[in-house]
Amino acid sequence: MAEELENEVLEVKETQKIESSKGGFIGKIFDFFEEKQQLLAYVGGGVLVVLGVAVFVFAKWLPDRNIAAQKSSFRAELAFAKDSFELALNGNGADVKGFLEIGNKFSFTKTANLSNYYAGISYLNLKQYDNAVKYLGKFSTKDPILGAVRYSALGDAYSELGKMDDAISNYEKAASFSANEVYTPYFLLKAALANENQKQFSDAKKLLEKIKENYPTSDEGRDVEKYLARVNAAL
Repeated sequence: MAEELENEVLEVKETQKIESSKGGFIGKIFDFFEEKQQLLAYVGGGVLVVLGVAVFVFAKWLPDRNIAAQKSSFRAELAFAKDSFELALNGNGADVKGFLEIGNKFSFTKTANLSNYYAGISYLNLKQYDNAVKYLGKFSTKDPILGAVRYSALGDAYSELGKMDDAISNYEKAASFSANEVYTPYFLLKAALANENQKQFSDAKKLLEKIKENYPTSDEGRDVEKYLARVNAAL
């Protein structure tokens, strides 16, 4: 009996501690939740709405939008494959939708992103180099080949614009984007020749030696000695 009475006394004291603490930090917390209960309900509901919209966008809206973009770009891709770059870019106002229209109409999709690449390459072939830089700059990819080709094409556009430092930078980015026995030595050679053109012979030599060391059996590797001889003669 005495033990039970003691336990009851302890419980009362603990309750009193909690009640008295409400005037302090814990009390402030209790008061906050009581006062802001309605607001927190609104916030919680808002979070659920945002999450619901995000799920809809990424699970339904974007995939459907990308499928529609792919269907629209089919004929433009055929025109591009046939080197009909003007048609690929602008379409014909009827059955062929151009890459410029597709990129604008289906923004945020993978197809719209790829349309920027096609548009950039089309402008490069049409000798509209500023536009080539603009649209290639909008394109992004982690694909090891396509990403490297993009940088190489940017290098070509900058070279045609007479911006050789930018051209060299992009050729080097193309070479370092991914290691590939076919493309990498080609990009290294482009960077080396651009440096040679700028009379930056030591930089050209380093790039040529990289081809010789790492890609000796490539087409560029088999011809690299003649380029090295020319650069060494200029040093």
